[in-house]
Order: sequence, then structure tokens, then C-alpha cells
Amino acid sequence: MGKIIHFIAGSVQIRLEGPFPERFLNLCGTERVPFWDVEREGAQVLRVTLPAWRLRRARALAERAMCRLEVERGEGLHAFLRRFRRRYALAAGLAFALFCAVTLSQFVWVIEVTGNTAVSNSVILTELESLGFGIGSYGPGVDCRALSNQALLDLRELSFLSVNISGVYAQVVVREAAPAPEIESDAAADIVAAVDGVVVDADTVAGRSQVAEGQAVLAGEILISGLATYESGDGSGTVLSSREVRAEGEVWALTNRTLRAATPLTAQTRTTEETRTLYSLKILKHPIKFYQNSSISGLTCGKIKKVYALTLPGGTVLPLAWEVLTVTTSESAAASVNRASAEDYLTGVLEAKLSALLGEEGQDLSHALTFAEGDGVLTGTLRASCLEQIGRTVELGDNN
Repeated sequence: MGKIIHFIAGSVQIRLEGPFPERFLNLCGTERVPFWDVEREGAQVLRVTLPAWRLRRARALAERAMCRLEVERGEGLHAFLRRFRRRYALAAGLAFALFCAVTLSQFVWVIEVTGNTAVSNSVILTELESLGFGIGSYGPGVDCRALSNQALLDLRELSFLSVNISGVYAQVVVREAAPAPEIESDAAADIVAAVDGVVVDADTVAGRSQVAEGQAVLAGEILISGLATYESGDGSGTVLSSREVRAEGEVWALTNRTLRAATPLTAQTRTTEETRTLYSLKILKHPIKFYQNSSISGLTCGKIKKVYALTLPGGTVLPLAWEVLTVTTSESAAASVNRASAEDYLTGVLEAKLSALLGEEGQDLSHALTFAEGDGVLTGTLRASCLEQIGRTVELGDNN
């Protein structure tokens, strides 16, 4: 702190020449003008350092001591500013820099989000921006507590959110909420057939089995009933009581699946292509473009933007970025698609659909593919014999 005060006050080194320069030092002591670093240079020359703001008084004392006073050098703020007396551009630049340092330091330029894993930074920053807080916000005008509470109400995935502002830097600290556990329904339900098939095996865990091995069933037919009955033990089959339960079990059946997919036999191909590279500088959210426009003409087009943000060594990204936009324009023409390639494509699509329907445990016992062409479209049909688990759970109130 002492060095700062000394720099602001400033000091000057003077050279005194006269018959009795010591008389000047006596007068300074009498008039309470502080001085230090006294150096003698010959019998009639002294060098003395004193505060810059006492220089005018020192000149008057030098006249009384019949000495000639000459300022050799100055130090501190006053000496620094004197260098700009005739350099108006530098003085204006210094004034502008001081203005920016004082003014811009009141705004938020860097925002860092910590503590999140599942919820992305963009989701959190977008929510804060919708509430009026983002890069360029006036720091002293932000009510951090109200902002945090409102953002926390809107972001249900978070259990804690706090916004802390320190100068141009804002830190958003979050804690993610624990996911709610999945609660399995215990409502009464039947297990019904999802597709037609012939039952191979029925394993009932809860409920009453309605099918037997070798039995043919239709889609929607009840396989395991959720109405459990209790019969008398005398073999008469008399039902003593019944209650609704949630049926559980697996029913495996042989099924026949028919799947279809289509693809056109013509496609658009590029004939000519032109590429332009455009540059812009983005400050905060405002781009400064170094080009007239980025309009695209032609039947097909594309844009690829690369952003190179200014990043500090610690990883903090500043709101200053260089953007490179690559614009590609091209013309296209219709071209025929190879029949064999189209059939290979449809084969892959149909087999993937069948695999998704059967799941990990289902089996594709055999299948056949046929293709038909019409109106410039190739249609593929897959017929498969499968072994799969056909039961699906339907709650009792939903199976009508």
C-alpha cells in the first residue's frame, strides 16, 4: 500500500548549485518540506529527492538560499502522465483503456458451470439466459439469490443451483437431483398374445394359464389370465373364491412374420461443386462479418462452421471467437441406382427390423426375401418363421 501511495504522490530528484547549498536543507527542515537521498557532488552541488507536490515550495526556498534548482528526473504518476502532454493519440488511448478497465470490469465476461454431469452446460446457460443473465450482464445489478431460486424451479433435474459473481467472472455451482426410482405397477393384468402363433412352451409364474403346448392363438387372445381362482379339493371343480392378480410368465410360440420396405431406383448426384470460405469475429454474441453475405444458390447446398474461441491457460473460454464458415454450392442430377445395391440395402433394413421385433432371445428359424419393381420403386418383402416370446402385459381395465 505504501508503494501505491508513493507512486500516486510522485517524487522528483533536483540538483542544487550555489555557494551554500546546505542552507537549502536547513530551510526545508524549518518549512517542514520532506527530503531524502541527499548526495553531494562537489562543494557547491547537492542532489536531493523530495515529493513532487512540494516542488513549487522548494523553488522558493532555493531562491532564498541563493541556489539554482534544476529538476533532473521525476518518478510516479505525475511523471508518467507528463509523457503524454504532446502525444494526444496515446493520451486518448490511455484514457480509453482506463475507461474500459473501470467500466467493463462491472460486467460478466466469463461464466463457468461446475458440478454437473447429466445436465449439459448449454441447458443450464440457456435457462439462465432466458432469465436475463448471461455474458455481458451488469454484475452489480444481478440478484444472485432470486436468479438461483428461479432457475432451480425451472430445472427440475437439479437439486441445488447457486450463482456467484466476482468481478468479470461468474461461477454457477449446481448439484443434480437423484433420479426417481422406477416403481413397478402392481395393478391386476392379463398376459395376451402380441401376434398370431402356435404355443411351444408356457411358463406361468402368477395368474392362470389359458393355453397349452401346440395350441394356436390369435393376436389379443389371453394367454395367462389375471383372474386367479381357488377350487375345492374334492375334485368337483367347484370354484370357492377368485381374486384379481397381476399375471406373470412367458409364452413362447412359433410365428410367421411378414415385413416390407421400399426404396427409389433413382437418386440425386452432384455434378459441379463450388466452395467459399467466409470469416467473422464474434464479440460476445455479436458477429463482425468480413463478407457481404452467405447466400447459397443451386439445387444442393451445405454450410460448415468452425468456431475457435479464445481460451485462457486454465481452460476458461472468453466471449471472443474467430468463426470460419465454409459454404458449398453444387448442382445435382438424377441418376439410376444399381438394382443389386438397392436389394442389398433393403435386405439390411428388413433384417434389422426383424431382429428388433424378436429381441435378444427370439430366433429367426428361416426367412425368404422377394423383390418387386414398379413406378421406379423397388419393394422388398421378407417372410420369416420365428420362435419368440409373444406375451405382453395388459392391465385388466385396458384389454377391452
